[in-house]
Amino acid sequence: MNTKKINLSAKIIIALLLVTAVFSVSWYISRPQSPALAAKTNVEQPVTIQDEAQSIPTDQFVSIFPLSQTVNGIAVELMSARLIDTGIEIGVCYPTPDGGEWYPVPGHLFYDTYEVLPDEAELLSEQLADGVKMGRHCELIRYRIDDLTTVTLPIRISFLGYWAVPREIPPCENFRQRLETSPKAKAYGLKAKCTEDGQGGISVVLLSKASSVAKGEAQKALDEIVKGEITGPWEFVIYELEK
Repeated sequence: MNTKKINLSAKIIIALLLVTAVFSVSWYISRPQSPALAAKTNVEQPVTIQDEAQSIPTDQFVSIFPLSQTVNGIAVELMSARLIDTGIEIGVCYPTPDGGEWYPVPGHLFYDTYEVLPDEAELLSEQLADGVKMGRHCELIRYRIDDLTTVTLPIRISFLGYWAVPREIPPCENFRQRLETSPKAKAYGLKAKCTEDGQGGISVVLLSKASSVAKGEAQKALDEIVKGEITGPWEFVIYELEK
């Protein structure tokens, strides 16, 4: 509660009390479900569509796929959301910056006061980057729910990021393949020397770049390729499930 005094004259003082009620709800105060159904808590009241209707227009309670969100200039798309026999299946697609094997890092799924861990993933489709165009990787992410009668809408889901899993080849060869298939590396004219440390790690030194690219920018782009990680998170709200 905030109280603000407004002086109207030297003799008259009117006290105006401003009272603001703030209602807070939690989507995830529950025990993790992995793989059994999450235990329900009565610490917080579940959020319902009616609660959110006070601040979100009614016409937004429809999920028109694909749902897209851009974080740090990278757009991730939620392609589908289905209720299946074992739980909920989410289809997600993301751009890949080079020809490496980019695996997803899905976050938890929330509904009512339940929190569900990702259970399994399945490759749906893949187009590899070729040095000219970025690639595109699509996965089905499944969340196991033992009692489907507990599922309520809306559902919130987070996609934490994705990373380049090293192939079963020498580390420097893996790096060179990713460097050669990176559109950004090609546009920047990046050339680098890679040295293996004998323990699976590598040391990379920038040798040359395009004259139009600042050295700092070139080094940053090279470091990103070496690191092989893209992080979000990207967060989505789902108001309907296919069956």
